[in-house]
Amino acid sequence: MWKSLSVATLCGVSLLACSPQHPEPSPHAKSTELTDQPISNENELVLPLCDIPLAPPAPQADTAAFASYAWKQFIALNWPVKAHERGVPDCKKPLGSPGYTVWQSYKTTDELFLPDAADPGPWNSPMGAKLLHYAAKANASLPVQESIAQAVGGWLIDQNSNPTYYAISVNETSYGYVRTNQYYNKDVVSNASSVRFPTGSLEVKAAWKILTDSDDASRYISMTAEVENFDNQGNPTGSTREATVGLVGFHIVAQAAGYPQWLWATFEQQDNLDKNGGAGSYHNPNCSGSYCEPNISPKTSGQPFTTPNQITRVTPLDKSVVMANTTWQALVKNTPLQYYQLISPQWPTDPNDPGNPQGSPTPGVVANTTMESYIQPISSCMDCHSTARVPGDSVKSNYSFIFLFAQSASQGGAQ
Repeated sequence: MWKSLSVATLCGVSLLACSPQHPEPSPHAKSTELTDQPISNENELVLPLCDIPLAPPAPQADTAAFASYAWKQFIALNWPVKAHERGVPDCKKPLGSPGYTVWQSYKTTDELFLPDAADPGPWNSPMGAKLLHYAAKANASLPVQESIAQAVGGWLIDQNSNPTYYAISVNETSYGYVRTNQYYNKDVVSNASSVRFPTGSLEVKAAWKILTDSDDASRYISMTAEVENFDNQGNPTGSTREATVGLVGFHIVAQAAGYPQWLWATFEQQDNLDKNGGAGSYHNPNCSGSYCEPNISPKTSGQPFTTPNQITRVTPLDKSVVMANTTWQALVKNTPLQYYQLISPQWPTDPNDPGNPQGSPTPGVVANTTMESYIQPISSCMDCHSTARVPGDSVKSNYSFIFLFAQSASQGGAQ
């Protein structure tokens, strides 16, 4: 039997806290009341959908259970945030209301890892203008062996010839752990004996595209941002411009009780590869001429920075994931979230065996076409992040690559 919750019931108390300025409206947001919608069966713990779920499925649960858990995370993270309280959902507002979402109020790596290893300050600081300046998932100045750059060092150009931008954000628990231990300082974290994020830590990786007149902005989670300008070789010019950007890729990485390897999920905007049978954001079925072979890194092909990349999906979605998408997209109908799809969850089915430190990642291959575009056949979130280390390669960093953004006081503010 399905249970239905009204908006009043959906309003819950968040376990997170803090505070920015008034959120910037998303100009194309729509809202829904989520009234009388089925959200859980009677054997599940029913939580307000505005709160991030804290109790994950058991390790031996099936894909459907983890898909449902991932969708609950996605909805809660995209709930409107309370004014002046970073990371806290405003459960009185309907999903899809104008303004920033919970995860958009999280601190980015730019806010956490400051020049000259400066203390990033308290969590409850005002939100500034949104800046997108990475055309890869990590700082391009990092050594190749330490880089987690998109597409093994490449960029991703959409069909409008604009680069895709990337940003990594952390919640208050992660932020507090890094700040308390002064791990925002490269010299400090490089000498750490161990790194272990507390339960409740959460990271979000987002991929954004510039929305143009050819895009239906109502189909995107969107925001206004200052985006970096690049020259024809993909080098930053040092200047920015204002643009409306739409979310095209979304990784959720959560440190949950009983899962030392974290829990993983990845979502995409559904027009990425196909839009009503025509060209999607990253695929043109009528591509002709050079550089039409799909999923080839521009670092391998020599493809110019201004030429769109051709992307296809290598691994089909699991049937349970497809069914979950249908169910949850119906629940969030009339909001931009209905145009997003879970690509896959990933979790360890054997998380606590000392002889199996990765815990048997399930499924074995997981790839987001906007973030692992050119390594899809071998992509695994957990496999990749199990190699994460602090700068200097002195100690593993608990499945998190964020410390590669850390700077030292001796750097004199170098970016």
